[in-house]
Amino acid sequence: MTHVSKFKIDTFTEKRIVESFMHALFAANITRGKVRVHALLTPTERIMLAKRLAIISMLDRDHSYYDIEKTLNVSGSTVRRLHARLLRGDFDPLCRIFNRNLSFLDYLELFLAAGMPSIAGPRHQKRLDALRTGRKPR
Repeated sequence: MTHVSKFKIDTFTEKRIVESFMHALFAANITRGKVRVHALLTPTERIMLAKRLAIISMLDRDHSYYDIEKTLNVSGSTVRRLHARLLRGDFDPLCRIFNRNLSFLDYLELFLAAGMPSIAGPRHQKRLDALRTGRKPR
């Protein structure tokens, strides 16, 4: 289990720390992000986070608690706790990503469009709309 200090910090400082952490991890390309994650997190922490993501993904795909416990070798209480948070909507942004089977180029196109209308015409606008709703464009 990871050690967390018992001394709380003020919310402003916490927010700034989290923002700088996210920027440090995700401001570059995927390769650099992986290197940064490996440098910051221990193997145990990486496995813990990967298992949490797998549990959320499997719960979103309606796998049983038993299947999740046996496949990932996690306790039932962990699965129940994450399922309660999933039902509360805490993981909605993650589930939207899991439910899309888009390629890297599709994601890149979405990020570059940044919510703006297409300047390439109505066919490209239909493609962007399909990508934004999670459908695979034709």
